[in-house]
Parts: sequence; C-alpha cells; structure tokens
Amino acid sequence: MSEWQSCRPNLEVTDLGPATAFLRDVLGFTVDMEEPAMGLILLTRDAVGLALVRTDHPGLNQTTAAYIGVTDVDGLHEHCQRHGATVVMPLTDHPWGLRDFVVEIPGGHRLALGQRI
Repeated sequence: MSEWQSCRPNLEVTDLGPATAFLRDVLGFTVDMEEPAMGLILLTRDAVGLALVRTDHPGLNQTTAAYIGVTDVDGLHEHCQRHGATVVMPLTDHPWGLRDFVVEIPGGHRLALGQRI
C-alpha cells in the first residue's frame, strides 16, 4: 500500500497580497513559488504547505480550512495576538487531548493551530 507523505490545502482568495503577507509576516511561512499570472502562490513552513489561489468567488469553509499541528501553541497564540491577528476561537484545551486556537487570515479562511496536551 502507498504511503501518504503530505497534504497542501488550497485556499481560494480574491486578493493574493494580504493573505500572502499574513502567512509570511505573522505565521512565518516562506513563499516558495509565485505565479501571479496563474494566480497561485505556494508557501511552506517546516513540513506544512499551503497554496493561495486567486479566484473571483472564493469558497470558504464555515469552520476551518486546515488543522495545523504545531509545537509551543501558547507561544504562537501570544505571537499572533501581538501581531494583531484575528483570533476567532481562543486558546482552548479540549477533552480529546488537544490545545488549540483558530486564526482568520485575510480573505476569510480560518486555520486551527494546535498541539497535543
């Protein structure tokens, strides 16, 4: 059976600039590839990949577009607050053993960021 090695959510936005700036400047992603004519930006941070795709009518999840496992979720939450990120769900300990929060990036997508406790 094949081994699954990665997953890269594609986040649709109408404007690539603000979402790219937030992911790069606040969450620490690196822009790996920009294709403005295609409306595509690929970003990574450690083992996590995200793609921003420009579209006139972005599809937005009602909950979160991705759950990203991190270390030091408390420090990341504090960092996001210091940088004015829109935290739509506060840092929470869940009975199923996760501690996480949800941040909204420009364009409306929500990313859950958490770790096992």
